[in-house]
Amino acid sequence: MTTTPSSRFGELPTFELPSCLQFLKLKNFPLKVYPAVNEPELLKKDTLFVYGPGKSTWFDVDCLQIQMYLNFCGIDYDTYSINQPEASPSGELPFLQTVVGKTFGAQEIIHWVTETRNIQRELSNELDKQQAKAFVTLVEQKLKPALLFSMWLEPPNANEITFKSYYGHLPQPINQIVFYKKQSQVTKSLLADRDILVREEIYQEAMKALEALSVKLGDSTYFFNSSEPTWIDAVVFSHLHCALATSIKEHGQYEKEEIKQAKTLSNMIRKHDNLLNYVKSMNEKWLKK
Repeated sequence: MTTTPSSRFGELPTFELPSCLQFLKLKNFPLKVYPAVNEPELLKKDTLFVYGPGKSTWFDVDCLQIQMYLNFCGIDYDTYSINQPEASPSGELPFLQTVVGKTFGAQEIIHWVTETRNIQRELSNELDKQQAKAFVTLVEQKLKPALLFSMWLEPPNANEITFKSYYGHLPQPINQIVFYKKQSQVTKSLLADRDILVREEIYQEAMKALEALSVKLGDSTYFFNSSEPTWIDAVVFSHLHCALATSIKEHGQYEKEEIKQAKTLSNMIRKHDNLLNYVKSMNEKWLKK
């Protein structure tokens, strides 16, 4: 038999509040509803979240090549400088958030353009497609390591350009801590397929890649003499542009030899007139809009 308060003590007395105290009764919950704190605004356009701010977005090669491809496809989008890759589902920038609330990482963005806009900037010839993939691999395996070395491990470039571009918005000493952490990550990535980092070897491989790119481009406006830019143009341009943009000018804090070494990659690009003209043309037509 279940024992209840009523069975043990009898009926409990009830009390009625006088009319003047009726307001003390908690009749409704919640008493008042407040709006969410910092409720995010609805996006008016599909938005690409990138490193920034402004034109300094162009120092990051991964963000830039996605921006260029979206520009090639005529996609109407906004950019938002977030500078926090942790905000991305993948932990990396860039990422795209659409007006319907969907989020896409860098490589997913290209698929999103194809599926939702029915736009695909690719070469028409199958052999050219295969060769283009090979050249993209060449850039990623030979030119990108030199770009990373130049940006993160050449002291003048790293301290005066890269550090300020990526972490200049953070307070001290947090900015130094995250910079050294990223610098260490870059070093480990460069050591993934080599025992030690030798400046001359890294730049030598980049020089061969630049020569191959220069020969392949020739006098054409776009790679493979395409009538419109494709993904390979987004990749090549972004690497060349970032290498030129993140090369330090003269600086009294560093020895002449340090400055010379920091300019190695950009000077190698400048030796190829067609690549230099290509960067200028692409910049004017597709980036400075």
